[in-house]
Amino acid sequence: MKLLRLCVQHIRLNHPLPWNVHNEPGQLLLSKGFVLTSQDQIDALLARGMYVDQDEYEAAQKSSYAPEKRKDPFSLWGDILKRAGALLRQFHDNPQFAKDITDLSGQIHAAMQADQEVGTFEMMHGGATGYSVSHSLQTAFVASLAAERLGWSDSEKLTLIRAALTMNIAMLDLQNTLATQTTPLTPAQRADIDSHPQRGRAMLEAAQVTCQDWLRTVEQHHVTVDGRDIPKDRTDISPLACMVHYTDVYLARISPRATRAAQAVNVAARDLFMKAGGADNPYAAAIIKEVGIYPPGSFVKLANGDTAVVVRKGETAVTPQVHSLISADGWAFPDSKLRDTAKPEFKVTASVPRGNVMLTLNRAKLFGYATA
Repeated sequence: MKLLRLCVQHIRLNHPLPWNVHNEPGQLLLSKGFVLTSQDQIDALLARGMYVDQDEYEAAQKSSYAPEKRKDPFSLWGDILKRAGALLRQFHDNPQFAKDITDLSGQIHAAMQADQEVGTFEMMHGGATGYSVSHSLQTAFVASLAAERLGWSDSEKLTLIRAALTMNIAMLDLQNTLATQTTPLTPAQRADIDSHPQRGRAMLEAAQVTCQDWLRTVEQHHVTVDGRDIPKDRTDISPLACMVHYTDVYLARISPRATRAAQAVNVAARDLFMKAGGADNPYAAAIIKEVGIYPPGSFVKLANGDTAVVVRKGETAVTPQVHSLISADGWAFPDSKLRDTAKPEFKVTASVPRGNVMLTLNRAKLFGYATA
């Protein structure tokens, strides 16, 4: 019997257990169907160590995630991405652009609340196809998570999402070009990059956007050069612009370019933390704390040599829930294998840059969601 250690997110208060629960030696602690009725019970058992048979756990997943019970949320994020692309590219001819972006921001916020880790996986694992729009959506998502950590209001978070979605509206095509360009910037490209925040604001004003916080955030979102600390004399900068800026920089570092490989998430986090002023920079600190060392969607190397993908957070920051994809000798597993990273043989030993894993993942299957 292969045992997996259970984490707090696996136990639902006042719901029957879907499997038998064992201690680490394998002795039965609780039978399938037992109902835990207090958080103190759960906390005590987790502290003691709760384990489940891997085969039983996976069988319960397949049963509880049947098509009629769980809808694949990745299709929702796909629809959101398509909607964002259409709105950003057709804003000239849309008299309801401001309302449509506001509505889309509400949909993004709701999707985040429905399954935050699925959303994080999608944001961390998004490819470079249509980079400009996907990057804006990723920035909106991660910036909103960090804002939640700082206790910002729902109104501020929705404005943050709207601004992040539209931050590069003046250079969408150029941003896609630069993602694959191997030659140095031309003078015209440099000028377009430097002026796009101001031009973006002007375009939004022409599209009947009147929210000053939204406009100001877009205009100021290039707060510093490459994520450095905020100059002490710049007291006029919008906090929303600062959040968008540092999120933009962090996500750009973990995205591959034609001229450079993507950074591993822990390397990108460390570089941002050091360059942005460390713990004294509340925006960079909130982004790093919220995303974590091994966020869902990131790739990792395990002690047994496997390359795995993180699916959900674990009981601790260094024990995420992962599925092995590639064996130590380089063979891709026909079906991913759930690993317990709390065990020494499956301990996470390193982050792996996204560009190093050339596999197409069945996201819905990894999360146990039904597909059509």
